[in-house]
Amino acid sequence: MPNNPVQIVLNDESYIRAPEPGRAGPDKDFFDGNDRGFAAHKAAMIERLEGIDAELAESRFGPLAYVRVKMRTEAIAKSYRPNKFLFVRDQFPCVGAGAPGELFFRLPRHYIHRLRTRFDSAELQGEDRVSRNGQPYRFVSRARSELGAIEEIDIAPIAGKRNFSAAQAVQALLQPSAASGYVVELFEQRPLDPTLSDDVLGLRQSFETLQREIGALGQGMYAALLPSPGGVPSLEVLVTNSRNLPLIEDRRAIKGDLTLEPGVASVDPSVERHEEVLNVLAKHPLVRRIRFPVLLEASDAPTVPMPQPFVVPPRVAGGIYPKVGVIDTGVSSHLNGWVHSRYDFLAETQCDASHGTMVAGILIGARGANGQEVGRETDGCDIFDIPLMPRDRFLDVYGQRGFEAFLEELEAAIVELRDTHNVRVFNMSLNITSPVEQNLYSVYAARLDEIQDRHGVVIINSAGNLQGAEWRAPWPRRPQQAMAALATRTNADTIFMPSEGVRMLSVGALNPPDGAHIPGAPATYTRRGPGLRVGIKPDLAHYGGVGDLTNQATALTTCAHDGFSCETRGTSFAAPLVAKTIASLDVMTSEQLTVRTLRAFAVHNAVVPDCLQNRSLREVARQFVGFGQPIDAATMLETDDHAITLVFESRLTVGERRPAVLRFPFAWPASMVDPETRACRGKVRMTLVYDPPIDQAFGTEFVRVNLDAKLQQRQPIDRGDGMPSWNDKIEQGFLPRAAGLTAPEKALISQGLKWWPTKRYEKEFITGVGASTEWRLQVESIVRAEAEFPPEGVPFSLILSIDDPERDNPIFNEMRRQFVANRVDLHDIRTAVRIRSRQRR
Repeated sequence: MPNNPVQIVLNDESYIRAPEPGRAGPDKDFFDGNDRGFAAHKAAMIERLEGIDAELAESRFGPLAYVRVKMRTEAIAKSYRPNKFLFVRDQFPCVGAGAPGELFFRLPRHYIHRLRTRFDSAELQGEDRVSRNGQPYRFVSRARSELGAIEEIDIAPIAGKRNFSAAQAVQALLQPSAASGYVVELFEQRPLDPTLSDDVLGLRQSFETLQREIGALGQGMYAALLPSPGGVPSLEVLVTNSRNLPLIEDRRAIKGDLTLEPGVASVDPSVERHEEVLNVLAKHPLVRRIRFPVLLEASDAPTVPMPQPFVVPPRVAGGIYPKVGVIDTGVSSHLNGWVHSRYDFLAETQCDASHGTMVAGILIGARGANGQEVGRETDGCDIFDIPLMPRDRFLDVYGQRGFEAFLEELEAAIVELRDTHNVRVFNMSLNITSPVEQNLYSVYAARLDEIQDRHGVVIINSAGNLQGAEWRAPWPRRPQQAMAALATRTNADTIFMPSEGVRMLSVGALNPPDGAHIPGAPATYTRRGPGLRVGIKPDLAHYGGVGDLTNQATALTTCAHDGFSCETRGTSFAAPLVAKTIASLDVMTSEQLTVRTLRAFAVHNAVVPDCLQNRSLREVARQFVGFGQPIDAATMLETDDHAITLVFESRLTVGERRPAVLRFPFAWPASMVDPETRACRGKVRMTLVYDPPIDQAFGTEFVRVNLDAKLQQRQPIDRGDGMPSWNDKIEQGFLPRAAGLTAPEKALISQGLKWWPTKRYEKEFITGVGASTEWRLQVESIVRAEAEFPPEGVPFSLILSIDDPERDNPIFNEMRRQFVANRVDLHDIRTAVRIRSRQRR
């Protein structure tokens, strides 16, 4: 039975080091051995540039374009970006990215001749040279390397600026759940000083022509420049039937009741007028993307009545309970004994508390109503009710500012509860009913991530549900049948926005243990990820109720609005099971760990259900359950005698030349070392969660700094310069097996989670590895080509577990004695947080 506490390292700053020096290799020739092919490519690129020059000469929007540069697949790595010689930052800044290897640059006609000269300077033939160590290689200039890395250049195409019809948009805007107009993302912000007379680049002219285009669309047009914390400047555009003159305002510095917004007006139902507006916007070069209107709603959740009242667990005198803010439709008075406070933006008459009450019932009494396997945490939870979803038409309640006003109220509620009650865990079983787009990190996810960052909280969000007609068939028992069924499926089932947010945890749904379908399998209605081309979503999964079209029973019981028990289903009810575990972990550690570490604990201790463990289901399991289903909080904080778990809460800082690294040396536990060969046995798991700078403008590249963890063993032969040689011995959990070959950059990004801020590593050394007991843990960084390492550094949390799979050897005592002898400031995690708290004072 686990009885040893997880250990936290408090002197982490003692292990921050300067990185070892590295050397850059020669520039790559993407036409190696094909000089004739490069000559044709160069001519085509120059011709395309001349074509863009001619288009700008005739453009009524001014002498400025935004071009899309598509890189060759083999040129996706940052070292091949065409920004050192061709698209230099001061003349052609990179203003964003889309799919992997797809970059957007500002291209003023004023500088096109300089770019053409650089294209023209690329030599048609390489040169044979010999390196310092006598190895022959092919030398090419940076100009040829960068030009060869480019596959295509074009002005950002109009067809790619929206993916919906005007008829679909009008139908959505007329729904009560409509929370915004069109969100129009721009390539750049309005110039800071509009009084400057010199506009040779055409930037001010570009904004002025966009303003004129909107104004010419007639009465009832309303547009507002929105705050852009995610990095993308945006306009919200409403098309109404008001007789007011067109109104354009700047909301970036003015909020709430200080804005000049008009009174609530009805949406113009004319599809033809919306089509005209959308076409005018898409044709303007400054417009990057037009987003579908926001539909914000709690998912439909069935209520299967049960004859008995819901048993509300009693409070224990003096008990300390987890705290969860419930951002939903409201909680009914039947649960008042657990509702600590209510955020009073909406009057109770404006709320339909059905959905929020069922969510709160799961948080308060899941174990008593469903058993210990479903309710993994002890019953009881302090609920902080944040009813923000109105019963009435959304825009009638929130005004024309709609979704923006909703976000402001959400943030105000979070600030109030964080400051007055130290609530740090929030459950939001609400979704924007639009799937995550594979190449775009949404403004909605960016805004929520910024709120969590600013206030040190975590939001647990449901991944979204399919409608009944879209459900998959129940999960089959044989893996081959599951793969075949998914392969033939034609209906889209991508997770909903804002589940792609990297500071939040998104949750999918599993079948409960006592239902009609296979326990632990993905529920028929749960949506799947990752949505974006990169990363892993949902993060986790939990029991959400059975979805069976022939049987109403869901095997998940909660509290109905009237106080009686009911059965229900949905990712909305899987999310609070995860939120309860995170909040329980928070209270068990005296609310002193960072929320980043709380997220890391949940991921580190998540287990993929047995029915998804087959190797052939590896990628499919990831799409539905992410890292898996978390265990209970108490078990997360303890280990057996044959294992040890270390926690680091640290920060990589700016170095003199390159960012610092964390380097933690240690010796492998002696009982797991072969006395003759010095080979090391054991099983290792590591989880790294970090909070990098984010820029929504860069699409799939929105994470601007990558952190990676390595577990390195010293090698028998030192390097050529006499320094020790180290070899990484651990792998990311989702990295494709490549028979010892180095995985290509594209695989590292998509499967290996490179540039994704949550990573899990694992490896089992069954027969032993290496011939040295000297090991070190290292965390290092890479910065995007167009970005800079933040001066405040990048904070991270790392959890490392080493154990004996045979459960024989006293790993905990061996390693703890070693660390204490080596002056590692090591403490039990439940007491260490109090020590750290005193130190911070």
